[in-house]
Amino acid sequence: MKIFRLFIIFCVAALAAACSHTPRKTDMLRSVAEHGADPAEAFVSGDKLFIRYEWENTPFYFTADLKDAAGRDEALLSLRAAKKGETFPNKQVVAVAGREWAEVIKQTLLPLVPERENQGLIIFLNTQETMLVRRADGTADLVLLKDAPGEVEIVGKLDAAQFSRLAYEQLKKMTAASGTAYTRFLLRLDNVPMSPYVYVDTREDLGLRLILPDYYEVKKEMGSLGFSASFIYSFFIKSHLFGAVKAPFTTSHRLFATGTSSLYTMFPPYVGDLDEIPPLNQTGEEMDLTVFNKWLDKKISKQNYKASVTLLIDGQEFFPHFMLAMQRAQESIFTSVYIFMADPYGLSIADVMKKRAAEGVDVRVIVDELNTVLNSGKNPELKPSEDFVMPKYITSYLRKKSRAKARTHLNPWSTFDHSKVYIVDRKLAYTGGMNIGEEYRYTWHDMMVALEGPVVGRLVKNFYQNWSFTGVGGDWAAGYRKLFSKRAREVNRETPGMIDVRLMYTKPNDSEIFNAQREAIRRAKKRIYIENAYFSDDRIVKELIDARGRGVDVRVVLPGKNDVGIMDKNNRFMANKLFKNGVRVYFYNGMSHVKAAVYDGWAVVGSANFDKMSLYVNKEMSLGISDPAFVAELTERLFEKDFENSEEMTEPLELAWTYFLINGLTNQL
Repeated sequence: MKIFRLFIIFCVAALAAACSHTPRKTDMLRSVAEHGADPAEAFVSGDKLFIRYEWENTPFYFTADLKDAAGRDEALLSLRAAKKGETFPNKQVVAVAGREWAEVIKQTLLPLVPERENQGLIIFLNTQETMLVRRADGTADLVLLKDAPGEVEIVGKLDAAQFSRLAYEQLKKMTAASGTAYTRFLLRLDNVPMSPYVYVDTREDLGLRLILPDYYEVKKEMGSLGFSASFIYSFFIKSHLFGAVKAPFTTSHRLFATGTSSLYTMFPPYVGDLDEIPPLNQTGEEMDLTVFNKWLDKKISKQNYKASVTLLIDGQEFFPHFMLAMQRAQESIFTSVYIFMADPYGLSIADVMKKRAAEGVDVRVIVDELNTVLNSGKNPELKPSEDFVMPKYITSYLRKKSRAKARTHLNPWSTFDHSKVYIVDRKLAYTGGMNIGEEYRYTWHDMMVALEGPVVGRLVKNFYQNWSFTGVGGDWAAGYRKLFSKRAREVNRETPGMIDVRLMYTKPNDSEIFNAQREAIRRAKKRIYIENAYFSDDRIVKELIDARGRGVDVRVVLPGKNDVGIMDKNNRFMANKLFKNGVRVYFYNGMSHVKAAVYDGWAVVGSANFDKMSLYVNKEMSLGISDPAFVAELTERLFEKDFENSEEMTEPLELAWTYFLINGLTNQL
C-alpha cells in the first residue's frame, strides 16, 4: 500500500511539473513563431540543420532532417536542449537573413511588373494567391488575389516553385555582389502560421519551409456539446422530421432507392479470374463513337449541348480562375457544392461572395446540411494562425451582415447531393470533383472543367430547380417551378469551335452515369484509363477484368493516401484483384480526388465515384465528351502525368484477412 501511495505521489508530481513546463514551452514557441526571439546562429552538421536560440538564458536548438530533402518542400522542426560542451563535426554556417529577405523579394518582383496599365501577373507565394498589378495611374502594387481589381487583364502566372527559383537566383546575385560566399540561408517568413523560416541551399537548389512543433489548438465557435446537439438536430429532426413534411415525395423516393440499391449491391456478380492474360490489342482499332453516341441518346440521355470546355487541373488552376470570375461578375454567382469548409481559404472565398453581394450581385449558395455540421468540428487542413476562430457554420458566416443567400440540402436516409456546380453570370460554369476548402486548394489532386455556351443554360435551370427545392417549400416549390415558371431568356449562344457535351446524372433509381460507363467499358477495344478515389463497385471491377481479357489496355489510378480509411483498405483489396488479372494499377503520390475516365475516344469527368452511393443513390453529375482534342488533352495532362507521378504495382499487396470483410461492407457505402 505504501508503494502504491508513493506511486500516486510521483505521478501527481510529474503531472504538476509537466503542467508548469507547458506554458513556458508554449510562450517560447510563440515567440519564435512571431519573431519575438531571433536565432543566435544556424548551421548544418551532417544531415541536420541546427538553429540555436536563447530563451530566458537557456540555450536550445531546433533541428530539421535534411536527408532526402530534394523531394520535399517542407521539414518539421524538432526541439531539443543544448548539451554542455557538445561539438558538431563538419559544421557549415547558415546565413540568417531577417528583413534582408524582403529586399530580395522586392528585387525579384520589380522586373515582373507588367508594362501596361491595368495588367496583372498572378503569383503564388507559399499559401497565398497574389497579383502583381500595374494600376491605372502607372504605379505597381502587390495585392491578394481576392482583393485584386476585377477589370485587370491577366498576362501570366507564376507558381510557387517558379517564383522561388527566381528569388533564389536573385539571392545568389545579391550575395555575390556583397562579396560573401554563403550558399545556405535561413530566410524569415512573416504572417505564415507555424512557419517562421525557409531554409535555402542555393548550391543544391533546395528550399524547405520549416514547420514548428504544434503548440496551440484551433479555436472554434462550436464546442463539443454544441456539435453533438447540432448533429442530432440536423440529421434526425431537420433532415427526417421536417424533411418529410416539406419534401414527402423525395423522402419516400430516397428511402425506396436506398433499399433497392442495398439489395442490388448486396448480391454482386461473381468476379472470377481470367484463365490467361492475353497480350494487348495492337490493331489500334477503337469503339465506333457514332454508334455509341446513338446508344447513349436512346438508353441514357439526350441532354447533349454545345460548349467550350477548359480543363482545370488542381486547385492552383481552378480556384484563381473562379476567384477572378467572381470579381468580374455583373449579375450573379450561384454555387451548389457538397462541402464548403469554414477554414481560412473557405472564408476567403466566402468573403469575396459577401463583398460582391454587397455590390448588388445575386449570390446564392447551396451546401450539404450534414457536411456543414460535421465540418464545423473538423480542424483545417493547414494550421491557421493562433488568433483564427472557426465559425460555427459556413452558411451563417455567409449570411452574417450580408446580402448573400445560403441554403442547405437535407439528408433523408443518409443521402446526399454530391454534385459540384459553380455558375457566374449564367454564362460561365464549373463542374468536377472540387469542393471549397484548403485541401482542395493546396494539398489534394483534383480537377474541374470550365464551361461556356448553351450547356450553361441547362445548368442554370438545374440550379434554380435545386434552389426552389432547398427552400421552405421543398417538393411543393420545386414542382411549382417545374410546371409554372416562365422560361428564362437564353443568354448562351453556340459559337464556332464549341464541342458536344453530354450531361449524365445519378439520381435515386436512375443510374445514367453507371450504365453509360459500363457500356463504354464493354465496347472499348484499345484503352481504358480510370482515376477515382473510392473504388468499391464489383460490377465495374468485373467489367474491367473482362475488358482486359479482350486485350484492352486497362489502367486504374488510386490515391496513395486516402481521406477515408475504410475505403483505402477496400481500394487495396480491389487493386489486388485487378492486378492479378492483368490490369495496371497505380497509387498516386498523395491524395487524388479526381473522378475521370477515358474509354478509347470517349471521356467522362464529373463528381461521381465508383461506389454504391455515387452510382445508384446520391445526386451526381458527370460529362461525357467524345471530342478528340479534349480526350487527347485529358489523356496527356492528367493520365500520362499521373502515371508518372504514381507508384505502379509490380506485385500483389500483402493484406490481412479483414480486408475481405471490409470489401463486403464497402459495397454498401
